[in-house]
Amino acid sequence: MSNSLYPVFLKLENLSLLIIGGGKIALEKLESVLGNSPETSIKLVAKEIIPEVRSLQDQFVNITLHERAYNDDDFNDTDLAIIAVNDIVLAEQIRNDAHQKNVLVNIADKPDLCDFYLGSIVKKGSLKIAISTNGKSPTIAKRLRETFTETIPDEMDLVLDNMQSIRNQLKGDFNYKVTELNKITTQYLSDGTISSPKPDLEIEKLINITKIAQRKANIYLAIIGVMLLFGIFGLVVYQFNLSGDIQNFLNQDNHIFYWMLFAGFMAEIVAGSMGMGYGVICTTILLLLNVPPPVVSASIHSAESFTTAAGGFSHYKLGNVNKKMVWVLFPLAIVGSVIGALTLSHYGEHYAHIVKPIIACYTLYLGANILKNAFKDSKKNRIKPKRRTNLRVLGLVGGFIDSFAGGGWGPLVTGTLIKEGRIPRYVVGSSTVAKFLLTITSAITFIFTIGIHHWNIVLGLLLGGVFTAPFSAMLTSKLPTKKMFVVVGVVVIIMSSITIIKSVL
Repeated sequence: MSNSLYPVFLKLENLSLLIIGGGKIALEKLESVLGNSPETSIKLVAKEIIPEVRSLQDQFVNITLHERAYNDDDFNDTDLAIIAVNDIVLAEQIRNDAHQKNVLVNIADKPDLCDFYLGSIVKKGSLKIAISTNGKSPTIAKRLRETFTETIPDEMDLVLDNMQSIRNQLKGDFNYKVTELNKITTQYLSDGTISSPKPDLEIEKLINITKIAQRKANIYLAIIGVMLLFGIFGLVVYQFNLSGDIQNFLNQDNHIFYWMLFAGFMAEIVAGSMGMGYGVICTTILLLLNVPPPVVSASIHSAESFTTAAGGFSHYKLGNVNKKMVWVLFPLAIVGSVIGALTLSHYGEHYAHIVKPIIACYTLYLGANILKNAFKDSKKNRIKPKRRTNLRVLGLVGGFIDSFAGGGWGPLVTGTLIKEGRIPRYVVGSSTVAKFLLTITSAITFIFTIGIHHWNIVLGLLLGGVFTAPFSAMLTSKLPTKKMFVVVGVVVIIMSSITIIKSVL
């Protein structure tokens, strides 16, 4: 027999509901109704009412309790009734009385007597899915609810908000809007497994031309901006005769400023092509140059304060930030970053011979992961873990490692969240904002613990990255990504190994 049920979502808060029964089954039905439509007008009638049901009346003023036997008048001004009694004869009598008043009824655990079923419900913000097995197995319906709840990303509500905004902005007739929304939702939900409808070639060509022109314009504007900054800087140096002081500044610590220009350049190229690796590259180079571990992390976080601020702001303006995820991640991430910075500041200088190889081992591990990613089959379906990672614990551990080791937030936190099947754009946006907050905290902590004598390193990293930024998009679009992964992974492994050997010997 086929399932001939027709699913309908009721605006229950505009209707009157009668519940007959005051035991645990009635409590379950009552909690289900209140969990979905908390302002529904509910009248509950029963000879005996358990305390748990009574306690709900204190929380919801729209519940009226009557501790007595039901009568026919209870169906007056009632739109729907839920019957939760153990007596089958009484349940049939109540059903007949309800039908005399044209009231539809649901009788708990008696599907043959029901006019409608109460399905298992999946809720993700504005998304709601009701599951029914045609009364055959409520247990299966519950298991399916658990599966869907775990599988559907928590960011789905943000997707729905964005889709509503896009739908309101679309112009044109109904068919055009449906076509455009189908394209967008396919990109959102298919992960590339479903081919989208073939677009109009002329429109596609115009869009590509516009994107290329805009990208080139942004690059040229960035180059002009960098040139203007250098011009203004040169004018200030000439007017105030600062060349001697600047030369002394640049020559400090065996000309480390120039090495930092190189490190910033390389880190920006790597980060632009792979979406990660800035901290790994900088940490590896600085350790190889025998820079003390506290100064390594302090310099990187000071430089990253500027880059993550720009990235976080961009993601926020583009609507890529899940505020709920940020609020869960960043408080303990900040705690972890402070603990990491204090630990490194206290032990990093005195126990550099121990701390250096520990950090180098970590960068060696990250280098191996980068190399592993180069040969990973991107088309192979990844099995999503059944259980979600605790975001607070992940933030705490990620904050500590990033602050103590000079990097690692991206591979650990962002990578873990994406592997769980969350929507990448919201993961990257939210993770970037959280990273900015912990970077600022870490940088401030280092300033108060070890001072600010490392600004030549910070300036080198910043200028190297700023100078490279206008060209990174142009360069990375031409660089083979897989080969970049291999080269970077091998370089990081070799440099980390050298640092470990030098520390041990």
